[in-house]
Amino acid sequence: MTRKHSSWRGALLVFGVAIVLRAAFLLEASTKPAFSLVYMDPEYNLEWARGMATGVWNPPYDTLREGPFFRAPLYSMFLAAIWGVFGEKLWIFRSFQAVLGSFSCVLVFLLAKRLYDQRVGILAGLLCACYWVLIYFDSQFLFPVLLVFLVLAGFLALIWSLDRKNMMFGAISGLFFGLFAITRPNILVFFPFLALWGLWAWPGTFKKQILFAFWLAFGAGLPPLAATVYNGVVGDDWVLVASQGGVNFYIGNNPQSNGMQAVVPGTRASWWGGREDTIAIAEQAAGRLLKPSEVSSYWYAKSLDYIREQPVEWLKLTLRKAIAMFGDVEIPNNAPYQARRGEFFTLSAIPLGFAAIFALFLVSTPWILPKKSDFEAQNTARSVILLILVFLATYSASIIAFFVTGRYRMPLVPFFAMGAAVGIVRAHDFIRARQWRSTTALVAVFLLLFGVLKMDFFKIREQTAEFTRLTIAQDHMQLGEWDEAIQQLEAIRQTRRLSMVEVYISLARAYLHRGSPNDAAAILAVAEEGLQLHPSTPELLWYAAVGRVQMADWPHARLWIEQYVLAEPGDVRGLHLAHLVATQQNRHADAQEALRRAQSIDPHHPAVRDMLKASGMGGNTPPFH
Repeated sequence: MTRKHSSWRGALLVFGVAIVLRAAFLLEASTKPAFSLVYMDPEYNLEWARGMATGVWNPPYDTLREGPFFRAPLYSMFLAAIWGVFGEKLWIFRSFQAVLGSFSCVLVFLLAKRLYDQRVGILAGLLCACYWVLIYFDSQFLFPVLLVFLVLAGFLALIWSLDRKNMMFGAISGLFFGLFAITRPNILVFFPFLALWGLWAWPGTFKKQILFAFWLAFGAGLPPLAATVYNGVVGDDWVLVASQGGVNFYIGNNPQSNGMQAVVPGTRASWWGGREDTIAIAEQAAGRLLKPSEVSSYWYAKSLDYIREQPVEWLKLTLRKAIAMFGDVEIPNNAPYQARRGEFFTLSAIPLGFAAIFALFLVSTPWILPKKSDFEAQNTARSVILLILVFLATYSASIIAFFVTGRYRMPLVPFFAMGAAVGIVRAHDFIRARQWRSTTALVAVFLLLFGVLKMDFFKIREQTAEFTRLTIAQDHMQLGEWDEAIQQLEAIRQTRRLSMVEVYISLARAYLHRGSPNDAAAILAVAEEGLQLHPSTPELLWYAAVGRVQMADWPHARLWIEQYVLAEPGDVRGLHLAHLVATQQNRHADAQEALRRAQSIDPHHPAVRDMLKASGMGGNTPPFH
């Protein structure tokens, strides 16, 4: 069999296994109604894509139409391109991503085969094809599926450039890395090392080395430069790629941070509420309106203040993040996917997890970097592997510097899989050579590392169990299954292991929508209990007011609704309820003031029409949602 045919057979094997497993998961998941639900980051990505593809911007996503990018734009542009061709068909999006994820496994095979040999290539490709976390994320409307493809394509084009002595492949390689940067800007810290490596790696004269480094830097810098120019010219704010960096840095570097939970202390739990609060806090501190870059700078400055004032605590926090980064526990962000893995046979039937791959990678470190050789091809592979190791170090550090979640480490997994494959091949060679002592030592070290990595030092699994209930409840709520949602949320409330404000907001909302005879008292109890733990939370103030209104307790209703209107002065819904309470208490001047303010905000709002009808007439209690 020729080497070319062998490569094709290996690529087809890897692609076939990958696409079958991804298709099986999509088919299984499509039978579960909750799988079609999107919220938080996936919703943001899809709504942004909708706006770009169709020109239809649903509030509050219409704010993304103008101004500098808050988030790096390429993934939503990728979705928008599919949307423009096929329309709003989420199953096509997921199918396209499954194919892209499977092709990424082929890129792993091709890269590992060139860097090592056919055996390592096939093993590395199959490890990625069968890695359940990659299968899961290839189905989600999140960045990993695109990031994994881009970084693999970048390194593969890079080694092709050296093999073919073609600098244009170097520019293409840089372009892939640049596209990665406008999907997730963390890779920017790797770019100086990429340029320096280009000066060293190209064979030949110093002039050619400079030219190669230039093409690498040109390709890598072009997409971030384009995004930055767009921000400056169209958005009137010269932001490097996206403006969320300062907020994200503060999330992982503040006195209350655990390094994993993506919440800014003192802000609302909802995505848009939290974003608005981070802007409001920064502007209140500055005493003026701020540009997005200035908001980001404010949060960077607060983080640096914390680091300077509490260096020991910050070092402990950083160590905590580093340990969490490389543990087996998949730290959730939008959804506790590891805890809910058991809901899917396709995922739970595949035992391969992060601890196994990373432990094998660590065991393989003595053999990952080939020795220097008289053969140019081996030395080329050695130089690229060195660069990959630099990428692993810098990209890992960039994640730890901010905050850690499981999905952020996905671009590292293919390279850990390559190292793991090297270790498996080495163990096989030891066994064939009957080197039992070496085999035993390798297996023993692997088992030791595997055991350490499996340890849940921060009890994340225990905490995630309650978070899992919350996400299941939120799924039920989106499906209108209020009884099931209340059952899950009440279980969380009773254990008190998870005191997130979102638990109380969701439970009050579920009771309100169910609307059973005794639910008014339940709404009130939940809201007021939540306010004891999370004072002045606008959503809980609202539900406390609604609960008092439904019980016709007008004095206490007034107390809560006035606090709500103070917190949310632009909410016509709050002014509507304030108008009702004032009318019921015969405070006609206050009722008219609420009406006047509502009219000044949105004179065509349905609530304004209700207020006009009820003015001076009392009226019945309307439903509130």
